[in-house]
Amino acid sequence: MTRQGWLGTVVSIAVTTLSIITMSSLGVGVLAGAATQTAARPCDQLPGTPEQFEGNNHIPYEGAGHDPYRTMPPTSGPHSPRVVTPGVYREPILPELQVHVLEHGHIMLQYAPDVPDVDIEKLERIGRKHPRDVVVAPYPDLGHGIALSAWQRLQRLDPLDEKAIVTFITKLAGRYNHAWQNGATDCVVAPSYSD
Repeated sequence: MTRQGWLGTVVSIAVTTLSIITMSSLGVGVLAGAATQTAARPCDQLPGTPEQFEGNNHIPYEGAGHDPYRTMPPTSGPHSPRVVTPGVYREPILPELQVHVLEHGHIMLQYAPDVPDVDIEKLERIGRKHPRDVVVAPYPDLGHGIALSAWQRLQRLDPLDEKAIVTFITKLAGRYNHAWQNGATDCVVAPSYSD
């Protein structure tokens, strides 16, 4: 075998070996990542109130009519095909956009006009600490206090309770993302009927 032939064989073996090691490492990484995913918390360990499923269909265009939401703010239902990215907003977000935010597994932190500026600053600070999970915005239709919403979950606060807000975010963000994740469910108990 010539020197060039021998060198080519060594390079081929090295490249093949490195490829196998890299692919094996990726497989182990994927398996390790899957192993670290936690199962959903039981419903009795979740903050807020479970809310009925109101659908998850897109409306055909902004402003299109649909059945009214059953909760204030909404927690599921018809929604805009557009989505708002997590962050701090100073203008109200349309309910149809709020629902799409929730469908992506994010949390809405919204406040009424009567919430003091110091509490709004605290809400915004919390939102910035959770930049991938939270949308903070005013919501004049609330009328009073603060509302925390996730897909099919709602909690109202008056006054602001930072610990409750962080608990809501950490226990509910990502629980639903176009479908229930890691064994999560809607936690809505079906009514029982007796004869």
